[in-house]
Amino acid sequence: MTTHSRDAATVVLARDSATGGIEVWMLKRIGTLKFAPHAHVFPGGAVDDSDSELFPLDGGPLVRVAEVMGVVPHKANQLMAAAVRETFEESGIVLASNRHPTTWSEQDRQDLLLGRTSIARLLNREQAHVHSEDLIPWAWWLTPDYIPFRFDTWFFLAPVRADVEPRHVLEGEAVEARWWKVAEALEANRAGEIILLWPTLRVLLDLNQWSSVSEAVSHRPVRLEQQSG
Repeated sequence: MTTHSRDAATVVLARDSATGGIEVWMLKRIGTLKFAPHAHVFPGGAVDDSDSELFPLDGGPLVRVAEVMGVVPHKANQLMAAAVRETFEESGIVLASNRHPTTWSEQDRQDLLLGRTSIARLLNREQAHVHSEDLIPWAWWLTPDYIPFRFDTWFFLAPVRADVEPRHVLEGEAVEARWWKVAEALEANRAGEIILLWPTLRVLLDLNQWSSVSEAVSHRPVRLEQQSG
């Protein structure tokens, strides 16, 4: 019996390594979770109802981003909102720019997690905007139908500066998190030291082709095609 899939967004936080190559930030999921226990993953999660609220986007019309993603603009808005929300919830990093010094707090993280506010409301409060160049559609993966917990997931590449550091990991889903050089993560997976889901592995293999984040961005997909894995 085929199970229904949930829409989800995953964010590949990426920066240039001081020793060359690209680094990505990954969390290790706790072992008691039903989906992907112990796996190393990028920040992300399922779309929720609050992600339907329209949020401010710079760098081009939403319809253009939606075309790359292969979805209608409303769904693109939901997925990008989920991407920004999940990144802030799981890492404390705000994928937005604003006109004033940021006042995003730990209380804001908790309010998002508990559904007391939405990412759109926080962005509007801070007069902040998400720029399309800071959240680049990168891949689109659908969990195979024989797996009981299925997600239709859009991956976004989010370039960050070398001085950007995540906050502490909140309890409940992850036991640890850190920056990984792409090549080191691939080697750790080959050695059986970490678990990577197939879509995560494929993203890392893609990024391992390039020496910098800007080089990877220059090879961004023109239009995403859904893949199974």
